[in-house]
Amino acid sequence: MRRIIDYNELWKLSVSRRPSFFEDEADPGSVWDMRADNYVESGEGNYSNTLKEVELLNLSSGDTVLDVGAGTGRLTVPIAEKVSFVTAVDPSARMLYYLRQNMIKAGLKNARCIQKRWEDVCLKRDFDLHDVVISAYSMGYYDAEWALDKLNRASRRDVYIFWFAGERIKEKIRAYIAEEKGVRYIRSPHYPDYICLLNVLHDMGIFADVKIIENEWVYKYNSIEEAVSSAVVNKVISGDEKVYAKKYYSDLLEESSGSYYMKETTKQALISWRK
Repeated sequence: MRRIIDYNELWKLSVSRRPSFFEDEADPGSVWDMRADNYVESGEGNYSNTLKEVELLNLSSGDTVLDVGAGTGRLTVPIAEKVSFVTAVDPSARMLYYLRQNMIKAGLKNARCIQKRWEDVCLKRDFDLHDVVISAYSMGYYDAEWALDKLNRASRRDVYIFWFAGERIKEKIRAYIAEEKGVRYIRSPHYPDYICLLNVLHDMGIFADVKIIENEWVYKYNSIEEAVSSAVVNKVISGDEKVYAKKYYSDLLEESSGSYYMKETTKQALISWRK
């Protein structure tokens, strides 16, 4: 049947409208190197979300798992506690440094790190196929169909993708700043949510399952200024919007024992299929 909508082309159009997309895509390792320290410091209170996500995976003690876009090992480490071996792929040297440190802290030795973009990985040459393949909030590719196909080909059995469902956290601060400026709020271009990926898979002949989960994220900062700097580093706001962001965080952050905390509840989707 002829497609009425080509969802992969819709994905490409959406992501190409993001102001920094092609700059970030050219060297994602450097981009995440710059964000790594901030990522670790501000997100250390989210382990309960990680455990919830790991429990949703069908894992056995003899499994091998490929974690694509592994970052600091948020999922790699607790998964390594449950399976035979994990391969973690990420373009950022700094992120993988933290992953290795987290493995050491956990007393685990059954994981290896490969510093490469997913685009540059050669299946069956860089590593063998794995029983389970996971991509957690790492589908930041221009061509979703290509990335999904490669994830599928890398797996012997199951593929799991965590992705966003509905409004992102950053939209709230963007709306606030627009109101303070007295201008019309226009949603910033970003990746489509899970429903687009689901339709891309459908067009590929992969009929995936979907589970919507709700997570509460806790962000910790040493000061309001650090929260503002974090928003700049992560390209949520521009440098000339700091004064608005400082007011936003002053009203929102809760102080406790000299630290500042922000809590946000968001919905995510777990897309999965068995080969």
